[in-house]
Amino acid sequence: AEGCGFYKLFWLFLIGSLLGDFTETIFCRITAGVWMSRSSLVWGPFSIVWGLAIAIATALLYKDREKPDRHIFLIGTFLGGTCEYVCSVFTELVFGTIFWDYSHIPFNLAGRINLLYCFFWGIAAAVWMKVLYPRLSRLIERIPMKAGKVLTWVIVVFMVFNMAISALALGRYQQRQSAPDAPTNGFTEFLDHYYPDERIHQVYPNMKQVTD
Repeated sequence: AEGCGFYKLFWLFLIGSLLGDFTETIFCRITAGVWMSRSSLVWGPFSIVWGLAIAIATALLYKDREKPDRHIFLIGTFLGGTCEYVCSVFTELVFGTIFWDYSHIPFNLAGRINLLYCFFWGIAAAVWMKVLYPRLSRLIERIPMKAGKVLTWVIVVFMVFNMAISALALGRYQQRQSAPDAPTNGFTEFLDHYYPDERIHQVYPNMKQVTD
């Protein structure tokens, strides 16, 4: 996992997903006074937006990691906002749902991103590259090579399956809303049993259906 290759980036994606979920959960608790799920997946506290943003930012900023904080802040502001915007468009097009809406916050772009949170991304990028990344990078590199490779691929398989079942559960949720009388089969009954509307609302409390 030396340097900035696949193994390093995957572990940073995983750690970033966890840290992002915890950060947003605490932020919602402080600002809204409630504990709220901020996970992107049905299994575990993983924020895919944060994980992707951190992995992509690390890959792109790795060569500039010694540059001034303001340089990393500006690039992080742009990259974080871009990643959040793309993820918002993707989930709306694929699942017909909106998982966050910043329309009530000044200087927003179609409610998908806003200037304040983009600045948060920039601050997070600077803190990440200057403070957290060097420490976590050293910790990751201390994982024994053979055990680390096996563990990495076990988690890769788990995350791929987690993403797949989350996508299927969301797709089935959308189908229940748009065509509640549609024929079912063994697999859709499985999804209905383990991922009913109540479960989906619990995992994605801010989710909104896109209406024509």
